Amino acid sequence: MRKIAFASDFDGTLCESDWNLGTERFDPADLEAVRAYRAAGGLFGICTGRPLQSVIDSLRGKVELDFYIVVTGAQVFDGHLNPIVMREIDIDLVAELQERFAREDMSFVVVTQTQFASIGGPAGPEIEPIASLAELEPPILDVSLDYLDDEEAARRVCAQINERLGDSLCAFQNRGSVDVVPAGCSKGSGVRAVREALGVERIAGIGDSYNDLPLLEASDVAYTFNRAPEQVRSAADHVVDSVAEALTHFVALE
Repeated sequence: MRKIAFASDFDGTLCESDWNLGTERFDPADLEAVRAYRAAGGLFGICTGRPLQSVIDSLRGKVELDFYIVVTGAQVFDGHLNPIVMREIDIDLVAELQERFAREDMSFVVVTQTQFASIGGPAGPEIEPIASLAELEPPILDVSLDYLDDEEAARRVCAQINERLGDSLCAFQNRGSVDVVPAGCSKGSGVRAVREALGVERIAGIGDSYNDLPLLEASDVAYTFNRAPEQVRSAADHVVDSVAEALTHFVALE
């Protein structure tokens, strides 16, 4: 069998998370399908906006991974945690984002190697409230602007960031929030990095939201869910009900 890989989004795809309550739920059938797929020789990894340690902590004791595409492609690691891609955001750009786009009724979250830090606005149980950017511990990997389920506000701000700061930063909408990473990074760039570094001949991807569109585009076979937005369903090759169903279908294609 040729070398194949499967890249899965995390939140809303492999894991159902409630950031306000600090809870996570995994479908046992999905986890068992991942284990069976890897046992048969397929490579499986996560493609997410989360930082590396968050993924490791969430999946500890559940499944092992062959690659990690994290912070929306700004960092990519192989299964032994050897770095493949390492990018960061200059703190001056974070300050500019805060000045232009932060507002009192939203959450402005900055992700570093060791922190989920919120500057003003509401913060979840796993997010550390800080008073200023001076309290951050670089490198800065990602900035998340959460407009609290206001998809229109998120769509507008995402376009403005890409228009004004596109030479340095790239913004991706995830329903009511916006993830900002260094220019040139995306879940799609992460997939391409994995393909090249690990010698993958055919790769599949699955995701549930707008920020997964680059993941679906970069994959040879793209999956999403019946509950995904119409734009995401249109970008996928196949619409499924679970990660397990997608893995079974992908293996059958081989």
